[in-house]
Amino acid sequence: MRQTGNPQTDSSGNTPAALLDLLDGFRRTKVLATAVRLRLFDLLADRGALSAAEATTALGLAERPTHMLLTACCSLGLLDRDPGTERYRNSAQAQRFLVSTGRHYLGGFIQLVEEQQYPGWEDLLTAIRENRPTVWDPASRPTKFAVDDATGEVRLFWNAMASVSSSVAEVVAHAYDFSPFRRLLDVGGGPGELGIRLCQLNPRMRATIYDLPAVCELTAFRLKERGLDDRLRTFGGDLLTDDELPRGHDLVTLTNVLHMWDERTNDTILRKCHAALDDEGVLVIAEAFVDDDGTGPQPAALMSLNMLVDTVGGANHSRAAYESMLARAGFSTVRRVPVPADAPAGVNGLLVARKSERPGHA
Repeated sequence: MRQTGNPQTDSSGNTPAALLDLLDGFRRTKVLATAVRLRLFDLLADRGALSAAEATTALGLAERPTHMLLTACCSLGLLDRDPGTERYRNSAQAQRFLVSTGRHYLGGFIQLVEEQQYPGWEDLLTAIRENRPTVWDPASRPTKFAVDDATGEVRLFWNAMASVSSSVAEVVAHAYDFSPFRRLLDVGGGPGELGIRLCQLNPRMRATIYDLPAVCELTAFRLKERGLDDRLRTFGGDLLTDDELPRGHDLVTLTNVLHMWDERTNDTILRKCHAALDDEGVLVIAEAFVDDDGTGPQPAALMSLNMLVDTVGGANHSRAAYESMLARAGFSTVRRVPVPADAPAGVNGLLVARKSERPGHA
């Protein structure tokens, strides 16, 4: 793909190029989101390469903005332009991730960012000054997802997670040896992608996906539709208010769940996970961890700020902070497990904790 930033970016302090490049970030986001909303990538997937005039007609737009959008998409590596025919086509990455009929379509997450997170980030100053979310109003309901049906907030979030979780699940599933386990409880498992992938890779495993009832309603339909409901089931509940989680599991997973709450709440959640595990059971936490020294990495640091605008008390915590939480919850052995450097920004490592000590390691 083409370089998406300013080629003159210089972080040495000699020029303002790096700062100006930072200021361009919102423009890139809006180009991508707008092209998806216009179904530009679907159009090119269906029709093949088009000239600017053909794209203008097909999209029902004026020539000037269409040409500008096509040029911007090319500059971001979303489209390729044949200099001989002057026709535009999807780049390989756009064809894989931005066509709505594709298995890896990111449209749900892009919609969440544009419709919910983007407006919240526009008021980041308020979130920082007042230490409260700006995506939703905590005075109006106790939690963001305090709804009784699978509409609105829940469906938007579920669609977003469904669009990105397959790539995260793939990373987690191959970062650690899950073959010894038979009974998985995926806490906050959302659309169930991790449970699905682990069951595919481990034929003797069965999985329970635990999430809000409205989420489980959507996930159960998805599992049945894909013929996966023989080995995977859903269990509706509330992680914060339920006294306990379903028991009898040798493996519990928490993937991008704990960053939604503060350490005190996470202490309670981890104690519930500990109780749900059989003796010698294992808990796997997959997160975008901030560095122990608090200097980054950038994706985790920005996601942590996203928790400020989107949650009450949430933050991306460090591995060291989680290790302390796990010790308080009764876990004895904790191991840090790396993931590939090019893994999706949502996960940059695992923590594997064992319920009780035994020879060897987690």
